[in-house]
Amino acid sequence: MVQFLDLPLELLPLVFSHVVRPQHLAVLCLVNRSFHTFALPRLYQRVFIYAWHKKLKYIGCLRKIALLFRTLAECAHLAKFVEKIEIRDFPKALSSSVHTGLMDLCTRGIQNCVNLRSCTWTRDGSINSAVLCSLQTCHNLQELEINGHDTGAYNPITLVQFQRLSKISLIMPSVHVLEVLPSWMSVTGATLRNLTLIFKSSPLLTDTLLEHIAPSLTELDHLHITGCPKVTHHGIGALVTTNRRGLVGLGLEGLSHSFDMAEFTRQCSKNDAIRRLRAITVTVDAQTPLQTWMGDVTALLSVASLENFQIYATSPLTKVQVTDEFWRSIVNTHAKHLTRLSVHRMQISINALLDICSRCSLLEQIFVVAERHDLDAVAQCLARVRKLRIAHVNFPLESSEHVAPSLLMHDVLSVVRQCSPTMTQIGCNTRVWQVNRSVSVRANGDMVMEASLAPYENPDVPEPFLVMRT
Repeated sequence: MVQFLDLPLELLPLVFSHVVRPQHLAVLCLVNRSFHTFALPRLYQRVFIYAWHKKLKYIGCLRKIALLFRTLAECAHLAKFVEKIEIRDFPKALSSSVHTGLMDLCTRGIQNCVNLRSCTWTRDGSINSAVLCSLQTCHNLQELEINGHDTGAYNPITLVQFQRLSKISLIMPSVHVLEVLPSWMSVTGATLRNLTLIFKSSPLLTDTLLEHIAPSLTELDHLHITGCPKVTHHGIGALVTTNRRGLVGLGLEGLSHSFDMAEFTRQCSKNDAIRRLRAITVTVDAQTPLQTWMGDVTALLSVASLENFQIYATSPLTKVQVTDEFWRSIVNTHAKHLTRLSVHRMQISINALLDICSRCSLLEQIFVVAERHDLDAVAQCLARVRKLRIAHVNFPLESSEHVAPSLLMHDVLSVVRQCSPTMTQIGCNTRVWQVNRSVSVRANGDMVMEASLAPYENPDVPEPFLVMRT
């Protein structure tokens, strides 16, 4: 009989690629020399500190940051494995001497990450010019996501020195950061493929600025603009229509009430601007003229082969629905391509959901809002999706209160048992579970597959909690 240790060593990286928790990778490093050789690079390939990892709260944010960057600063042989750094939590209100020492650790650690490709550093006020300069010594760096609220912590002109990036994400950029954006885009636009600008709701980003930077961004594949009430179809149209190849992904979230979807559709049609579009996120609010908007969006997407469609209300609008006819049009055009559908903060009818699940044969992920008493009907719809991997059902806010956790798990498990065996993750409201399956033998000798729910193990925040940003 062939045992696990008899497998070729070349298979270990493939096996370890399915291990997501750092704790488990650390254990694998201790098995033997061969396991250590292959598990160690994966353990350090991506290092991260998240504020929502409650199990690590007892360590303290300051200690977590210090331990991580001391390791990277003092162990160059480990730092060389790091390809991605994610810092989404950082201690604040430190004394001057402690802060100086901590930032010195950070900069020395980063400089040892010679293979770093991606850096995320999002805590407001936590990044300074020294950290940015140390990142510029990482010559393989391609992706940068930072808090753009400089607050005097860093000089925005430092950003212009990042000249070979393929992905930039700025969160809440200040007026000073936006002032250097044209210069920055002019030096990195040739390599830039993904640009994301996220605001809570700010008038700082305008059509004029977008029109100014558009000539530098002709190579973009993905564009996402969020929370900008001064941005209309004029600014977005300038970015889209000057693009040489056509966008693959587009996010239009929380923009101006004056955004004319019909005119934007006309601009895109005239320039064949979204012929490559595969993913789009759009939002509605109380002032959206839904009837005309639905027709305009349908027309806009008619030339695309859409794989990912996401729509949400910027405020809870559970009593406002796009019509079944809208969903029928989307399915008629995109059923053969659609793999992911997300509908948040607004309900979708059971009839529309049934049509989607019946005809979108490639669907793998679906996120919807439904009444709790409709959960069995939702399950029957989801059961028609043969390749479904991930599903999340949110109850309307007024229906979400006072649902006991045990009862919620019972409801969710009843959904899982009706769905395809391909399902690996399911969520409801603020809870997410992994779906595990085991084989049991009945008294008559028949073997049956049984589904169960297990805690969510992936260190990343589940996708449903990332989509609503305004």
